[in-house]
Amino acid sequence: MFGAGMNGDNSFFQKDGTSTFADPGWVKGVAWLVDLYKNGYAPKDSVNWGFNEIVAGFYSSTCAMLDQDPDALIAVQERMKPEEYDVVPFPKGPAGKAFPTIGYGSWAMFSNSKSKDLSWKLIATLDGPEGNVVWNKRIGALPIYKSAEKDPFYANPKFKGWFEELGDKDVTPTVMPTYLPEFAYFADAIVVKTSQQALLGLLSPEDMAKQWADYLTTAQKKYLAGKK
Repeated sequence: MFGAGMNGDNSFFQKDGTSTFADPGWVKGVAWLVDLYKNGYAPKDSVNWGFNEIVAGFYSSTCAMLDQDPDALIAVQERMKPEEYDVVPFPKGPAGKAFPTIGYGSWAMFSNSKSKDLSWKLIATLDGPEGNVVWNKRIGALPIYKSAEKDPFYANPKFKGWFEELGDKDVTPTVMPTYLPEFAYFADAIVVKTSQQALLGLLSPEDMAKQWADYLTTAQKKYLAGKK
């Protein structure tokens, strides 16, 4: 997100399949994020933090800010008073644009299911206007319907930052290239290892970005070749 923001564009690849991760704008964004840690603006042990530790770091006042999805509010609201925190849109880069990644839940029904009617009924309920709002209230995510912004629950000022973000023409929700079979290993192994190395000063942002670009370039070109 910081790389795309600094770059002013969230395209992961050039037309020929070459990854943009090693481009100057992306590297600048990565370096900026690494510097947050190296300059002491994040707790030293946060190099190992996952979702639970990040959220706990915020409501325990270990760190002043966090970047998280709406479901983080569940734990935060249980431990902090409304006046003790607030939510703002993701910061924009030099080009006045922001590219926050977007996550989503989706449903599938197997073709050999013996309960297709019941399965479809569940899917239709979870994605229907009424059911989707109820479901997301329980899990902490935002509904898929714009009308949810008028629901009393989501009219809470704490959700305003997310709705403002989604309604901003200069904010583009970004979907990762999860269509690549190699992406899971990239996200869960390569990124974790190399980003920790970069934060600890064992790997430069430029070298990390090059490793990412090399891996994804190979994956994307393989994907494009398979479509011919």
